[in-house]
Amino acid sequence: MTAAAFVGFLRRELAPTPGRGSATFRLTLACLIATIPILTHRIPHALIVMIVMYLITQEDTAATLLGSILAVAGVTLGLSAALLAWMVALDIAWLRIACFIAFFFVGLFLKRVLVVGALGSAIGVPAALVMILPDVAPLGPESLVEFVLWIWLCVTLGLTVNLGVQLLLAPGDPLTLLQRELDTRLRLVEDTVRGLGGLSDLTPSPPAMSLDSLATAGMSRPLALLKTASLTNARARQRHETLAAAITLVDRLVTDAVALRLLVSSTSSAPMRESLIRVADACAGVRHALAEHRWPESAETAARPTVDPGVAAVPPLADMERTLEQLSVTARVESPRPATKETGPHLLLPDATTNPEYVRFAVKGALAALICYVLFIGFDYPGIYTSVITCFVVSLSTIGSSNQKGLLRFGGAAVGGVMGLVALVYVFPNVDGLGGFWLVFAAGTAVAAWINFGSPRISYGGYQTGLAFYKATLQTLGPAVSATVVRDRLIGVAFGLTVFGLVEHVLWPVRAADRMHARLADVFRSLGAFARVASRLRDDGGGVDARRHLISQQVTDVQGFIESSKFEPGAGADDAQAVERLTADAQTIFLVLLAIARDAESAVLRPDAVQAATIRVDEDVAAILEGLADRVRQGGAEAAVDLDGSRAALERSIAAQIAAVGENATYFGMLALYHELSIAVNQVASNDTLSIRAAAT
Repeated sequence: MTAAAFVGFLRRELAPTPGRGSATFRLTLACLIATIPILTHRIPHALIVMIVMYLITQEDTAATLLGSILAVAGVTLGLSAALLAWMVALDIAWLRIACFIAFFFVGLFLKRVLVVGALGSAIGVPAALVMILPDVAPLGPESLVEFVLWIWLCVTLGLTVNLGVQLLLAPGDPLTLLQRELDTRLRLVEDTVRGLGGLSDLTPSPPAMSLDSLATAGMSRPLALLKTASLTNARARQRHETLAAAITLVDRLVTDAVALRLLVSSTSSAPMRESLIRVADACAGVRHALAEHRWPESAETAARPTVDPGVAAVPPLADMERTLEQLSVTARVESPRPATKETGPHLLLPDATTNPEYVRFAVKGALAALICYVLFIGFDYPGIYTSVITCFVVSLSTIGSSNQKGLLRFGGAAVGGVMGLVALVYVFPNVDGLGGFWLVFAAGTAVAAWINFGSPRISYGGYQTGLAFYKATLQTLGPAVSATVVRDRLIGVAFGLTVFGLVEHVLWPVRAADRMHARLADVFRSLGAFARVASRLRDDGGGVDARRHLISQQVTDVQGFIESSKFEPGAGADDAQAVERLTADAQTIFLVLLAIARDAESAVLRPDAVQAATIRVDEDVAAILEGLADRVRQGGAEAAVDLDGSRAALERSIAAQIAAVGENATYFGMLALYHELSIAVNQVASNDTLSIRAAAT
């Protein structure tokens, strides 16, 4: 990345966005309030009070409340287990090291297999650090126990103060926040398209918003809100697949609008003026449906523009019209999950006990941490114990996600360290009293919090900025005079990143780009299996919901790998964008299949001719989807299945199905669903994005 591109990236990421200023104020206020009991009661380890606020604070109160409860429970369990281990291993060095490895391994394993992975971190990190505490800060047994109790008190204090501020001042419902996120994106797309059509004066854009920044941010923020909303809101759970598809499709509109703006800037938009206006009006209709809380019930007509073949030569605009058509399909075919089929939240992932990848993941992280532990003890440099924590933090599922976390960790530590040095050397010697300290403290906290509430591409860097700043300014209860902690922290982070990077590349390396293609192929294969039985499901005892859960999880995985792949060397933006488009197409097919399955559950017994024709259509759809799975897995190579032949067979089967039904109005709804399925399947099968590169290439 060039210097100009990096500056542009920072300008977009640090630009004001809706809710960012208020969230920064709330976190800064919470940190300032927490300094009152710290200073009045002389509570040590004040750094921990501050950092837990960054880890837990979310814009919606539901996520903050849930995170606070789980964090207290996890830390309590982890510290209790460490104290019990101390009773046996405190005076036996090799046994203490074994307990350290065990706690680290268990924490990493739980981080991957628990639905709420942060709970594994809350259990594993405190327990592992307690086991190396005698080597970092040599203390007697009683002092060590007191140290651990102070840690627990600091965690609880930080979570309590932060939760109180958030409950009083935070906006609240995650579903409302999700709708606001979608509304913001749709408004900017609408304004951009109207501007290209020469009507920008009709709907002026609100200030402090950037279509480029939203295109950069991607889907991570809306998907995180959807995950929280699904835990706390019954309506979000029932409409989970519809909202997930809407997130993907709206993000697709954002990227298309950016591409269209670049394309039209060098050509005349006059020939496509009518199409631009239609697309803008369709975006406005979807926004109004969201604003009135009527999505998806009333979004069908709002999101369905008339496709103009005359502008097919402008790919971004044609794709926007197809995307809006898909939005109308998702609104029309999705039906809420029946209450009787509702299942409670699961604690573990479905493959927690069968997937060997989770054990490998924990082994890699524990080995890297052990290497760091042995080396900093061997070199008698306990000040870089941060390297052990770094190995835990950057232990993620793929190289891309680990690279992203590592860059943000080191960059944030560097920025926060510089801020802390400036405060120590130039500011604190010239201020006197608590007011001066609070002014400097609030300024540094506000900078870190502003970064923390940015997009997922930089938010972790804000947490690291705050951590390094507090490391410098909260060393003791008196004036901080040493800058060695800043130096040691940077060295520890760099050392941990180096060790973990070597281990990750040597031992079972996992690339996000590879996983992205493989998981997308799994999505199409699962859809093919679903298509074979969709019209034959009757009172299946949870079969629809089981398939629904599996495919939803696979789609979520693909969306995560898309973001992570952007941080891997050799990964192309075009490749990620192609996979994102295919994912949106797959979600549309998924929703149509769900509607067909629900219709089959309640339909009367069909005549043999109709049933045979329907089964033939199901088999043809399954063959196409399985052929797509082979083609995606092979990176665009020719599939074993003849896709063109399968599509032709599907058209013949649809015609046979219509002939079998005849004029019987009973089956018109079924035919309409299969018509939508045929359109969606043909769309994805003929999509040029199937020529995505193989990861190996």
